Amino acid sequence: MRSRPSGDGAALSGAAVTVRDTTEHMGGTMKHNAVRTLAAVAGDVLPGGHTLWPAGWPGEIEAALLDAVFSARATYGTPTSGVRRVVTAWRAHRGTRLDDLTALASFTSAPDRLAAVLGNRQRVPGNYTTKAEAAAAAAAALVTSGIDSSGRIGDGRNAWDALTGVPGLGTTTWETFVLQLGLVGPLALGEICGFVAAALDDGRSDIPETEALGLLGAAAASLDVPQTALLNAVWRSRRTRGPARKPLSA
Repeated sequence: MRSRPSGDGAALSGAAVTVRDTTEHMGGTMKHNAVRTLAAVAGDVLPGGHTLWPAGWPGEIEAALLDAVFSARATYGTPTSGVRRVVTAWRAHRGTRLDDLTALASFTSAPDRLAAVLGNRQRVPGNYTTKAEAAAAAAAALVTSGIDSSGRIGDGRNAWDALTGVPGLGTTTWETFVLQLGLVGPLALGEICGFVAAALDDGRSDIPETEALGLLGAAAASLDVPQTALLNAVWRSRRTRGPARKPLSA
């Protein structure tokens, strides 16, 4: 049975305002040491180096959806390979900003043509369809739900209903999709909190959600990378490492 996300974790935003508001309670030296530790750990253990951390697709829902669907059991790659090559190919086809899902949805009757446009015929987990067909079906479901652009994503819960109704797509796809648009879902939030707790190793088994997001935001600033890039890198590096730590109550 599918379990619909609930609670505030499904709609938390990893935005700069979170960084400012959630670390003020920490002493200056304590905060500085924590941020420095996180930045060092991030640089050591996250894949590809800072310049290859994907920063998400804020304001581009088509790219976010393609990223989420095509990154399942796949190499993320560079702008000329892997998942990012798919987004690059779609951008070339569209020739405009990627924030109107009706364009992808129009391929529901021609999924093979979409696969050719994207240059990718991989299949979704479970081998139900090609990823191109699943992406078109997901786009159509999102449009039917009233989510045709990034400005209509809301707290992401209606998007969950639409995406997980497509065979081969599930909660992980939804988590990745909304994270590309600046929302942190419950599983990603649990992994982020777990990453911070493990990195700091200060005897605490539970790191409050807002503190974890705030410290990662400050670490991203110290590394001169977008906060969304660091959040995405943590999620991508940890989402295959077993069950996520359950997020704390907001």
